[in-house]
Amino acid sequence: EGEVQIETARQITIEPVMKVGDVSETVIIEGSIAPLVTTSEATVGSTLDSMRIKELPINGRNINALLEDTVPGLEAIIDVNGGVRAAGLMVYSTDYVQDGASSNNREFGGSGIIQGLESIGEVRVETSTSSAKYNRPTSVIVTTKGGSNQFHATAFETHRNNGFGVARARQDVLFTGSEYKVPTLLRNEYGFSLSGPVFLPKFGEGRPALYNGKNRTFWFFSRESLRLKQGLTREFVVPTEAWRRGDFRGLVDSLGRAITLYDPATTRLQTINGRQVSVRDPFPNNIIPINRISPLARAIFAITPLPNDPTVNPLVTNNYKTAVATNGFPNRTDDQNTIRLDHRFSEKDNAFFKIHGGKNRANFIGTAANTGAPTLNNEANVTYLPMEGITGGGSWTHLFSPKFYV
Repeated sequence: EGEVQIETARQITIEPVMKVGDVSETVIIEGSIAPLVTTSEATVGSTLDSMRIKELPINGRNINALLEDTVPGLEAIIDVNGGVRAAGLMVYSTDYVQDGASSNNREFGGSGIIQGLESIGEVRVETSTSSAKYNRPTSVIVTTKGGSNQFHATAFETHRNNGFGVARARQDVLFTGSEYKVPTLLRNEYGFSLSGPVFLPKFGEGRPALYNGKNRTFWFFSRESLRLKQGLTREFVVPTEAWRRGDFRGLVDSLGRAITLYDPATTRLQTINGRQVSVRDPFPNNIIPINRISPLARAIFAITPLPNDPTVNPLVTNNYKTAVATNGFPNRTDDQNTIRLDHRFSEKDNAFFKIHGGKNRANFIGTAANTGAPTLNNEANVTYLPMEGITGGGSWTHLFSPKFYV
């Protein structure tokens, strides 16, 4: 007798060795008989069971970050798309499969709407010579938890705040003119899971239940959510209060040379040294009349923040400093739900059906040098990336004999 634990997407070959003993002798092999080294396949892979997923420390409940910490050669891509890659390949080189259903983000690469840690029973990552049924170099194979004969319930919440702890010690502080302010970091991760046998009561004293699924039918449900508000302190150039009124007196470049603004409405041809050239008259005192400012410029000025350092020349250096969400540190609102139903028809027939879906919403500004400052109401210069997805998976396993499976 012995025990064998079959992990997700892994093949195990057992070769028992028996010796002839005395008629009164009993030989009992206790514990696991699984081989320490797999010799029946050349796949390079690592498996995490639910206990390791639950107990390993991780910064955030993200399966990709967990895999980066536990699977050799795997790197997590920390951005709005997410995902992992092996051996320096692009994020598109990873194939995500949840209970047999593909869940890749086909537009940006990455993992798309992948299940939360609370609903994952086991995950296996294959980084070399994976099965031919997976069409990418790296495969992340996820198996969902199922119910059991006992009712189980879990709940959790984790919270981080820039008001205390390590987050308060950040160096990219913002000087508001009277005090130094740490960029906002508010992260709430919370959720719950419920599972047990299917039981349909029949109301009334002494009446049997409509259905008692003990040892036959089980259910599992989980929900996980993330609320993240964060940012990095960055500098921008915005129009000064005087510029918005058309007042450009004292306008100079980085070398201190005066810059004169000319009125395009006075453009005319003039003969100079026998040649006709276009000339314009300068605006008096370098001030553009208020009625000459276009409606579009007025609308842009209305939603553009004022500089918080009005003492500097915006043609020379940045005059607006603020904390913003970037594509490496986006603001996020995520919600994910998982439902699974298992049923045992007989000792030889088992089936399950699972649905997983959710919404991931992120907003950020780019990190390019020409990216403008975010507007007061975030109507411009901000990228909104909503993602919504749903996957389903099912399986029916029939045992014809202990040596033959379909």
